[in-house]
Amino acid sequence: MKRGKLVVIYGNMFSNKTGTLINEIETLRNYGKKRICVIKPKTDTRSGTGFIKNSKGLQMEAFEVPGNTPSEIFDVIRREELKQGSDFNIIAIDEVQFFTPPLSIFQTVKELLRKGYDVIVAGLSLDFKGEPFGVTLQLIGLCDDVRDVINLHSRCHECGEQGDLPQRLVDGNPVPYNSDQLKVGGEETYQARCYKCHELPGKPDIEHVS
Repeated sequence: MKRGKLVVIYGNMFSNKTGTLINEIETLRNYGKKRICVIKPKTDTRSGTGFIKNSKGLQMEAFEVPGNTPSEIFDVIRREELKQGSDFNIIAIDEVQFFTPPLSIFQTVKELLRKGYDVIVAGLSLDFKGEPFGVTLQLIGLCDDVRDVINLHSRCHECGEQGDLPQRLVDGNPVPYNSDQLKVGGEETYQARCYKCHELPGKPDIEHVS
């Protein structure tokens, strides 16, 4: 069996990752005649139950699985293939960074590829600390070609330059470094910022970390 192909769509918040994923799915369905299973973690409450949705309101139906049990993706696929009487060609996963632990979702995607499914994932690359978020960046290592890696960019809310960091705010103020990594939210909680405008109170000074 031929190994499937992986496409990774990644970038900052408000860079239209989900919109790009939706457009790719629609193109493959309408013109490529592909059967596609769309998956999202239940952790993604921002998009509403049973949908993936971008910040502009573009949405698409999706199957939800618990964010901490990525192996349940296989259960959804088997159930829906049996219901439809045919196999999927492509598995599309949005907000892939919410699946934990990272090694488990990495192995899940790897197994989907081994079984011959093509896979498209979309996810955040960095968290509000500017540190890797979940498995997103690791999955790039499973891509066959640089053309299968789509890096999207936002614009800084403050200066308008390229903004590659999520700025988390509470009551308009930047949250400190020791805040929990996971906080689902949209424009009421986050902004896109560039490295110059990004603020992170309490960030350790790397020059003094032993």
